[in-house]
Amino acid sequence: MNRSPQQCPVCDEALRVSELSCPACRTRLCGEFPPPPLARLSPEHQSFIETFVRCRGVIRDVERMLGISYPTVRARLDATVSALEATLTTPPTPESPRRRAILRQVEEGTLTASDAAQLLAEL
Repeated sequence: MNRSPQQCPVCDEALRVSELSCPACRTRLCGEFPPPPLARLSPEHQSFIETFVRCRGVIRDVERMLGISYPTVRARLDATVSALEATLTTPPTPESPRRRAILRQVEEGTLTASDAAQLLAEL
């Protein structure tokens, strides 16, 4: 199954969706769109969720489909749930170049924290 890339092949940073388009009317939306929580999971967790859903949550069927034992299925399910919960509690916050520049200035001591807070609030 083809999956959209999640990491930059050059620097390994997380990729962001920046454009959506309609093939019918050719409308284009540009901006930064955070990926949905399931898309932020590792390919292994995504694959497990696909299998789990295809098996309608019947662990015995997941065992057969993956050829693994019940305890292994439960361990993978627990790990996948934990990973999903982590994505739900920490939504991605796109960091603009301007925001990075402001934070860099604070680190370098060329901008006070209160001035930085004001500039960041304006973003």
